[in-house]
Amino acid sequence: MSSPSRILLVCLLSLATFLLGAAPPPVQVTLQLKWQHQFQFAGYYAAQAKGYYKEAGLEVNILEAAPGVDVVDEVVTGHAQFGVGSSALLLSRQQGRPVVVLATIFQHSPMVLVARSGAGITSVQDLVGKRLMIERQADELFAYLRKEGVPEQTLTLVEHSFNPDDLIQGKVDCMSAYATDEAFLLDKAHFQYLTFTPRMGGIDFYGDNLFTSDDELKAHPDQVKAFREASLRGWKYAMQNPEEITTLILARYGERRGRAYLLYEAQKMNPLLQPTLVDMGYMYRGRWQHIVDTYAELGLLPKGFDLEGFLYEPEAGVRQINRRLIGAIVMLVGLGLLLGGAALLFFRQYHRLKGALASRDQAERAVQLEQQQKAKLEAQLQQSRKMESLGSLAGGIAHDMNNVLGAILGIASAHEEMEPDGTPARRAFETIIKAAERGGKMVKSLLRFAHQSPAETRAIDLNAILREEVELLQRTTLAQVHLVLDLDPGLQPILGDASALAQALMNLCVNAVDAMPEAGTLTLRTRNQSPEWVEVLVQDTGSGMPPEVLARALEPFFTTKEVGKGTGLGLSMVYSTVKAHHGQLHILSEHGLGTQVSLRFPVCVKEPSGPSPTTADLPGPERRSLRVLLVDDDELVQKSMEAILGSLGHEVHIAPSGEAALAALEAGFAPQVVILDMNMPGLGGRGTLPRLRLLLPQVPVLLSTGRADQSAQDLAGAYPLVTLLPKPFSIKVLKGHLEALGEPGQPNS
Repeated sequence: MSSPSRILLVCLLSLATFLLGAAPPPVQVTLQLKWQHQFQFAGYYAAQAKGYYKEAGLEVNILEAAPGVDVVDEVVTGHAQFGVGSSALLLSRQQGRPVVVLATIFQHSPMVLVARSGAGITSVQDLVGKRLMIERQADELFAYLRKEGVPEQTLTLVEHSFNPDDLIQGKVDCMSAYATDEAFLLDKAHFQYLTFTPRMGGIDFYGDNLFTSDDELKAHPDQVKAFREASLRGWKYAMQNPEEITTLILARYGERRGRAYLLYEAQKMNPLLQPTLVDMGYMYRGRWQHIVDTYAELGLLPKGFDLEGFLYEPEAGVRQINRRLIGAIVMLVGLGLLLGGAALLFFRQYHRLKGALASRDQAERAVQLEQQQKAKLEAQLQQSRKMESLGSLAGGIAHDMNNVLGAILGIASAHEEMEPDGTPARRAFETIIKAAERGGKMVKSLLRFAHQSPAETRAIDLNAILREEVELLQRTTLAQVHLVLDLDPGLQPILGDASALAQALMNLCVNAVDAMPEAGTLTLRTRNQSPEWVEVLVQDTGSGMPPEVLARALEPFFTTKEVGKGTGLGLSMVYSTVKAHHGQLHILSEHGLGTQVSLRFPVCVKEPSGPSPTTADLPGPERRSLRVLLVDDDELVQKSMEAILGSLGHEVHIAPSGEAALAALEAGFAPQVVILDMNMPGLGGRGTLPRLRLLLPQVPVLLSTGRADQSAQDLAGAYPLVTLLPKPFSIKVLKGHLEALGEPGQPNS
């Protein structure tokens, strides 16, 4: 080979080495996990097993957590180059430990509070004075408790053993847990528990964040970028192939929990990672700012804490590539004619890379557009969390409210029958009964709004409902406006819940009148829109809504009314009712020109067969005195039921808990009827019923509850001779149930 040729070859090899880089031996790095090996870290195992790390020039040592190991310290001191941490990395940054978050794996943190069912805990506030086993790193849970008015000093804090048996055996009342982890063991043990997530209180932290240190990022930016990209490839693969990665974990790390546990974990992780909604590893600066603001409200971070430097910018690697290209161009100019054709070759390569960078810029702009879209998704998720919070609130108050209303209704209805017709006392008791029944319907409406109470399903005439509402409101609310009632006489029936629809139409009428303080016209119109749909229009000539108000009109708790004049739930409840009836709601409104609300419902083509008559509807013979076992922990209910049953001539034995009832039965007490409350401390109705049925297989049971949701219906349907008795109920309803039970101690025919 001639000398010029050798020189050309050396130059070409040097240039290729500069541009493309020689293939060095794999760089050894360490990833420190925050917990033991399990599916929680599946993406890293997949990246290692599928060769993604090797392709990136890395040999990765994955270490599980050991007692006393601080993941942040391991990374900032250089013992590990990468780590997995919670959103408390913000606090570490504030404390001077220079951590940098590279990617967010869990879009929603899996950390929850798990409480014993039947321990007198129905809401987070009930944890006051209770024993809580919680890990000190659970900042978001402490933030949630403080926000809900349960500061640490009101709790008995117990050091976390990470053993769910402590909760099962009653050593603690509540424990912090991962929704993807401990829940499996509790379900496997058939343990009844309640779950509280910080999202119920509006606290939504990221979970399991991949991070590194400032020093590592500055010293090895390409290495950090390569590790991040390979890890995210691994996560995508793991979530698409859970069976394969489960087998890998079992083979490589042993049978610590077993296949069923790992697959359960993978299933529960999917909605938390949201791999179909967002790119794996996606971080939204606004969400991090929300976390900062939450910490600041609790005094854990200073207000105005700067996120600069805390969040990794993948574009830094692109800038590094640009610098390399510039250097390559300089070398090409220096070599000049000596490289000749080689220069032309690499010049073309340069243009290819430039085009690739232009495509990358275009892709980045698309990503930015997607992040507007994702911000919209965040708003939708926030709306969903509001609904979840309202559902939790509704379920929590329903039982207690219906207990109170049940006592009032029972006593009043018992005394009503003792008073002659037309007397002042009789009229007074009739008024009390109507008030209690109306209160029960209000609680039912709230539960229905929260999607926790089933709607009735029968053929309904919307014209009849509108006429009833007009008759009810015409002397009060509607008296100040001109009413136009335009009802189609041939309106087809729909299938649904008359009470719910009446409440929805009343809300619309009240809103319309409120929008016309100086009089106006309210039009109520019905029509058959097509053979499949009917429509109800509620139209007013009031003030109307500007666009920004119209956009939020259906949000729960949003109102433009003065404090004390509106809850912000009216239109939300209407919308919820329409959705429950498979209908559609449209609002047209213009500021100063009024509002029109259109409700469309599918036609009831065929009236369904009515529901089976309840025991209250069944005729029955006169009954002799019954021995009734009343199982209820509420003293108010005990006294009222004792009076009601006594007035009906029955003998009553009261047990304040399921355990006390079972003890009485084992001691020889033989009731002919059992009235069992579903919501009690300890075993509760759910735990008592199967044991009671073993002791008394042929004795009828009335399962009484202030929250007659699907769970209660399923429980009643799971055992013979069990009838659901929703609170509040009158003496007539109770009497009907007792008379329809057949001979004492015998099943109904």
